[in-house]
Amino acid sequence: MCPQCGYLREDLDQYKGKELPPEGIREIHQELSCLSAQGWRWALPSYLRFCLTDEAGYNQMETEFLLYNLVPELKYQLETTQILSVLNQDQLLCLVHFLEWCQSHEHWGHYCLKEISFGLNFLSTIRA
Repeated sequence: MCPQCGYLREDLDQYKGKELPPEGIREIHQELSCLSAQGWRWALPSYLRFCLTDEAGYNQMETEFLLYNLVPELKYQLETTQILSVLNQDQLLCLVHFLEWCQSHEHWGHYCLKEISFGLNFLSTIRA
């Protein structure tokens, strides 16, 4: 484990077994690559709910970082596939619905439509 990932894990220990609050999401949004597959599975429900709040609309960084983590460059697709492999079909479908919501969102649908379309295609390959 890299030192950065170790520090993040220590910081997140206070939330173990709980829903991740907004301050926890702000803690991880730039460090999603440090989360294990189990960490993603634990954080995603709270993270997705947060992205739909007015609070997330204020800064938008958390949503943007999640979007880009769901749209991996070719060299990161295998790693992202492995991380998302712990999710069941319903959870993957939830990510698809999140990207569809982003696609129709006034800001995200304009700001990164190409990336969202790529993410939807990527998730369809994982769900297959």
